[in-house]
Amino acid sequence: MRYIIIALFIVAGLMAACDRIEGPYIIPHEVEDVTVEFPPLDPSSVFRKLLIEEYTGHYCPNCPDGHDELDRLHTIFGDTLVMVGIHAGALAAPQATHPEFSYDFRTDVGNELRTFFNIDGIPVAIINRYPSIVSPARWQTKLTAEDRTPMAAIQLINQYDASGMLKVNAKVTMLADYPNALRLSLFLVEDNVIKPQLKHSETILDYSHKHVLRAGLNGTFGDLLTADGILQKDEAYTYGHSIAFAGHDWNPDNCSVVAILHDKANGKVLQVEQLRVK
Repeated sequence: MRYIIIALFIVAGLMAACDRIEGPYIIPHEVEDVTVEFPPLDPSSVFRKLLIEEYTGHYCPNCPDGHDELDRLHTIFGDTLVMVGIHAGALAAPQATHPEFSYDFRTDVGNELRTFFNIDGIPVAIINRYPSIVSPARWQTKLTAEDRTPMAAIQLINQYDASGMLKVNAKVTMLADYPNALRLSLFLVEDNVIKPQLKHSETILDYSHKHVLRAGLNGTFGDLLTADGILQKDEAYTYGHSIAFAGHDWNPDNCSVVAILHDKANGKVLQVEQLRVK
């Protein structure tokens, strides 16, 4: 197996004299060899998909309005819109005084993203992670304004075995020159999670929660695909990583992998792709 190594130089004696280094601070993850064969890529068939990361919570009375807006937007943008529902903050936590809301939707990845992007009130979303947090009324306007010129393609092949182990194989092909280092993040999301949801003053016990963030296969901010993160035009790069479903209540029949190629410096998303686990 090979490893992506990111050197972090921390010199205690110099810290006081140096400018503060801004996060996030990335811990590299074990990367697995990719042995599957990807189908040939036709660059002319590639289009730039859009990522919308919605911050929500099961005890948030207005969040179902955001869910409804995402459903509406999906009818407009179709599969070119990739949605991730991030349950984070106090309104996503189990509610001690309301036992019907005992389920914990929160994840370490979601909590870290919420802190990093300074998310306060919900429902809100970040579109392509650059540059602003927007309320549901502005989601369509922001999505429509996004540049759709494809700069990269992501191909995914998922391998799920009888033991409940998922291996994600990803291939990134650069279609244009890009000067900055790039990271690839792999998220696991699940649809049709039946749990209670507060909707205005009503508690819906059998609410279907969609595109729920379950885990980050390679952490919150992903990994570099080369030593310096620079990817060359017309070159392809592969990446493999596994996650075990055992010990979790995730239903693989309802789960998908979301792969996000994003700028290391400013977080801007160049491409996103989604593929069902099974």
